[in-house]
Amino acid sequence: MKPPASLFAVLSTIAMIAAVVVGLIVIGSPGEFRMRRFDERRETDLSSISGAVRTYRLTHESLPQQLGDLQSAITYSLKDPVGRPYEYAIKDEFSYELCAEFDRTTDTLTATRFSSVFEKHGSGRQCFAQEARPPAKR
Repeated sequence: MKPPASLFAVLSTIAMIAAVVVGLIVIGSPGEFRMRRFDERRETDLSSISGAVRTYRLTHESLPQQLGDLQSAITYSLKDPVGRPYEYAIKDEFSYELCAEFDRTTDTLTATRFSSVFEKHGSGRQCFAQEARPPAKR
């Protein structure tokens, strides 16, 4: 018969391994967590860029020709966490498109927290149509 100390050590090891496995199942692997964090950063950056474009439109009465035109007015990067530049394209006088490369598709668990159009996306290159109209005149 094994001494109680050995039995305790075996049970402790099994419990520790089970806790690690459950943790990985619940929060995902470190790589999955990193991808989720990077996508959240992309969502935040695109939202900030969109706000800066709207502000630029109000102060300059036109859309910026390129994202670089916003550089002096922003405190965030115009590149995603892995160094890929965000894409910007003017569609007409008031409309533009912002694009980014996402690692993951937004899952159904986050579907109830959408506070920004950028939070709902698939994986891969995703583009978002935006408008920056001047305020209505009274």
